[in-house]
Amino acid sequence: MATQADIAYHYDVANDFYAAFLDGDYRAYSCGVWKSAQTLEEAQVAKLDRICRYANVSPGHHILDVGCGWGGLMRRAISQFGATSAHGLTLSTDQYDYVRRNVEQPVTVELRSWQDFEPLGELYDAIVSIGAFEHFASMEDRRLQRHRDVYRGFFKWCRRLSTTNAYVGLQTIITARPPANITEVRDTRYLLERVFPGSALPSITDIQAAVLDLYEVSAAKRIGQDYARTIEHWDKRLLANRESLVKNYGPEVVERYRAYFHSAIRGFQSGVIDLLQVSLKPVVTGRNTRREPNA
Repeated sequence: MATQADIAYHYDVANDFYAAFLDGDYRAYSCGVWKSAQTLEEAQVAKLDRICRYANVSPGHHILDVGCGWGGLMRRAISQFGATSAHGLTLSTDQYDYVRRNVEQPVTVELRSWQDFEPLGELYDAIVSIGAFEHFASMEDRRLQRHRDVYRGFFKWCRRLSTTNAYVGLQTIITARPPANITEVRDTRYLLERVFPGSALPSITDIQAAVLDLYEVSAAKRIGQDYARTIEHWDKRLLANRESLVKNYGPEVVERYRAYFHSAIRGFQSGVIDLLQVSLKPVVTGRNTRREPNA
């Protein structure tokens, strides 16, 4: 799994750095849904709404957001879907500080990995996770063939922390096919070694194996081309703010993110990597709708 240092390397440049190219409403740092959207802001709202629907977020729900970013989905779940409260987990110190200082109750946040988290009160009625699953297993885990054990451990954890009928709304980048030429090999290695250290991409079969007898797929979409379009918008906004970003953070940081953007765009456009959104419905085993976590 990516360590807190790995996460800090990418996500803790500075909150204002990301604000310069992400959407202005929810600061969503992941693929938007462009089916009917015309702007980056509309695409990100469509994404947040789809994941909330995939998690079956409903009025009165207590939700858990694993890898909560700057808190956009939690805010949306409460304001538009009627969730009563939302709790977020992140390993990014900058994101944690932002949510804690800028997002009011009933949103709460912890600087903690999912493996180290245990709820103190009621179980959760819905679990969401956008753009975090990619960081749960490392390339070493994959080399040693233990990555599926990591993923299955996550889904078992989800079941243990949630009520009987709680869905999981998951969005993750996936590996779709092996690289076919040297450019694809270089792009893939660059993303995993230089952009997101400590991380590995799951495949669809990895996820299917990990949820066996725990969840069934209720709905799923693959929208990798939407991610390419999302990143193109980020790149345009970064370029529009390049002068001030170079002044504040240095040319190396700006050029590193532009290289990352271009490698990722090529990966999604070629189909080496893809974006999966999935609704996971629990396989009901006769538990009570609510119970204490350690009961």
